[in-house]
Amino acid sequence: MGEKGTVDLRGKRIGILTGGGDSPGLNAAIRGATLTAIRKYGMEVLGFRDGFTGIFEGPDGIIELTEERVQGILTQGGTILGTANRGNPFQMVLTDEEGHPRRDASGDVLTKDRSAEAAARLKSLDLVGLICIGGDGTLRMARDFFVQHGVPVIGVPKTIDFDLSGTEATFGFKTAVQVATDALDRLRTTADSHDRVMVLELMGRYAGWIALNAGVAGGAHVILIPEIPYDPEIVWRRVTGRFRRHKHFSLVVISEGARTLEGDYAVAEVREHPDGLPILGGAGQRLRHQLEAISRREAETIRKSGGNPPESPEIRTVVLGHIQRGGTPLGDDRIIATSCGSFAIDMVARGKVGCMSAWSFSGPKPVPLDDALAEHFVDPLHDPLVTTARDIGVSFGSE
Repeated sequence: MGEKGTVDLRGKRIGILTGGGDSPGLNAAIRGATLTAIRKYGMEVLGFRDGFTGIFEGPDGIIELTEERVQGILTQGGTILGTANRGNPFQMVLTDEEGHPRRDASGDVLTKDRSAEAAARLKSLDLVGLICIGGDGTLRMARDFFVQHGVPVIGVPKTIDFDLSGTEATFGFKTAVQVATDALDRLRTTADSHDRVMVLELMGRYAGWIALNAGVAGGAHVILIPEIPYDPEIVWRRVTGRFRRHKHFSLVVISEGARTLEGDYAVAEVREHPDGLPILGGAGQRLRHQLEAISRREAETIRKSGGNPPESPEIRTVVLGHIQRGGTPLGDDRIIATSCGSFAIDMVARGKVGCMSAWSFSGPKPVPLDDALAEHFVDPLHDPLVTTARDIGVSFGSE
């Protein structure tokens, strides 16, 4: 035995992978886990390339993580292991010789459950644990490996969307919010200079945390999030009301997953993927078209009655996109990532597998993966930041 209540891991081998979209702090988490495994427990550390995909690639899919390998990566964006938001071992897409998806007679993409094969490969490497650093998709696969195949997994919460439960923070989120806030600060000056409505579309998928936090921090006048369906007419009244009070600009923040009252999302495309997950996109452009349509309709009504329509604001859309996910992580995200990565190794020593290394302000703690995967969205009625925003006059397009 090692320290009291822990297993002696000296000479044992542990694996690390990063899955899903890239996020500021991934390298910090890899470094925290690797250095703790080596320096505290005397372990050997293997990194799998490109998420779960590396498990199937034999020696080519594995990187030996040493102290030298992780030096200098704390401040780097991205991940030295690579990542992928496809390659689900429970639903691997079958491809032809040219790498194109194979289809059945009805045109559906053919898949195969290769999770047992992956579990066998991991077992053959004599791993005492597999650290899965990722968001809800990666941690759901990790949970399934633990439940269905007994793989000793530990999750580490990475997502700019902040849509995992059981943790007070997910690394990458604060950096994404700061990038979005900086963008709003810049858009404010150009909007004011040109008397425009600037619509900034942000990431977050079905959770509005980035848009809400950045919108408040950046002084947005309208914040549209998935949890509060919006009425374009209300948004139009808000921006034109400002315009006609001689405040000739407005800042509108819209989440990529923002919904209208009809409940529909703006979808850029449907992935060539068996689960048919949509790629959200175009919410900002859709809003612009909606507002411009209202403007034309109002002007035409006034003209038909013999009047002269008032001047309407010019509307421009900016999509921040993947800029939110790249670049140097903030200090807070480095701390969260390092701490949760390091504690994940302690969890292996304590036998706390099948759990996530969650962040709390009193230090990391183990949380069952099922609890981590519970829905975590903005509460429109009780979230204190929503209340604050409404109190200072921000519109959510619903009032």
